[in-house]
Amino acid sequence: MVHKSQNPRQKAVEILSSVLGRNKPLKMLLTDDVLSRFDKPDRGFLLEIVYGVLRNLYFIDWLLEGFYKNKKKLSVYTINNLRCAVYQLIFMRVPEYAAVFEAVNIEKIYGEKTSAVNAILRNFLRKYKKEGVPQAEHLSIKYSHPEWLISRWLKRFPENEIEAFLKANNEKPPFTIAVKPEERNKVTFYLNSKGFKTNLTKYSPSGLIVEGQGYEIRKTLMESSFFWIVQDEASQLACFLLQPFNGLTVLDACASPGGKTLLTAVLMKKGRIICLEKNRVRMKILKENIERLKKFLPDIEIETILADARHCENVLPKNLKFERIIVDAPCSSVGVIRRNPDVRYRVSEREIERLSKTQRLILEKVSSFLSPNGILVYSVCSTEPEEGEQVINNFLQKHDEFCSIKMLRTYPHIHGMDGFYIAKLLKTE
Repeated sequence: MVHKSQNPRQKAVEILSSVLGRNKPLKMLLTDDVLSRFDKPDRGFLLEIVYGVLRNLYFIDWLLEGFYKNKKKLSVYTINNLRCAVYQLIFMRVPEYAAVFEAVNIEKIYGEKTSAVNAILRNFLRKYKKEGVPQAEHLSIKYSHPEWLISRWLKRFPENEIEAFLKANNEKPPFTIAVKPEERNKVTFYLNSKGFKTNLTKYSPSGLIVEGQGYEIRKTLMESSFFWIVQDEASQLACFLLQPFNGLTVLDACASPGGKTLLTAVLMKKGRIICLEKNRVRMKILKENIERLKKFLPDIEIETILADARHCENVLPKNLKFERIIVDAPCSSVGVIRRNPDVRYRVSEREIERLSKTQRLILEKVSSFLSPNGILVYSVCSTEPEEGEQVINNFLQKHDEFCSIKMLRTYPHIHGMDGFYIAKLLKTE
């Protein structure tokens, strides 16, 4: 049984065991409520271990492989306890006695294999001191990415570029927010006055990159009187490509958590947005974000509808037309591995194939609600063509009334932002 504790090492083991043992999404476990239980140093320590282990999982497991007598007899908690200890020893340079002592104490809480943990770590340290850590020959091991994904990229990119991409995926991503473009300087001054260093985003007129712990930044921003949302620069660009302006009627077909809805509302200043979201939990998040920010958007009417975009004709009047439509389609999320390092262990080629079919169906259904001369923006946080170029090319082949105005891809190692595919389409008649 796992006991609640304010020990950041123990909490890291618990979280990793839920992510890697029960396939729970990391962002559902590392909530602000959980982080608020720790003071600032322990919070940073917890985040470093959790993200560090996930970003280097294959490499850590490769290092540990020869030290198990019978891995099958070890619980998921024991294995993750060992992973956390090795990460601290190799990447964080935590003193040997502290890492081993804490790992053994954590093992006592679970009532599992204290002697095994102690023996494995001490044997590992003896060999590490004697031989060092050998250079991993395979990119999959070195950067802890699935081989099938690297094999895909090897067909499309040079090896040196793939290595830069993998390295970028394992680095801490920037904390990026979107604000009202006209208030960017004011928000910068406010954050600077609170001790945070900020930089303007290179491409988005509404973005700020803030240095510091995400929890501390969010806490400070919650006390401000400005509109702000946590949103990567690539996601912000999708809103600008939509070209929203005063008085439009907009459909956000897959709306939660609401970043694109709310930034679009800021850029419109006045108008109506209808949001579709099929998942009840995600709908709750969407409504909470709208509720927090609606005071900054007095002239925007935002309506939320619990519905699947694949069946939008069942909830939207047939005669209703939108001048703008956003389709931020559900996808594999391999473009945001640096933000959600557990994605690489959950996604599969079969899942990409399944999602591609879903994306095509959503696009087909919602496009019928776009008015003539209207603009539709399709986006996915994926690097894979089955979820990007192939979806759009298939759609355009079937619909002569649509044409492509712009298509773009962003990558963390090239543009310093998440991996996105964005297509801007115009309905010509």
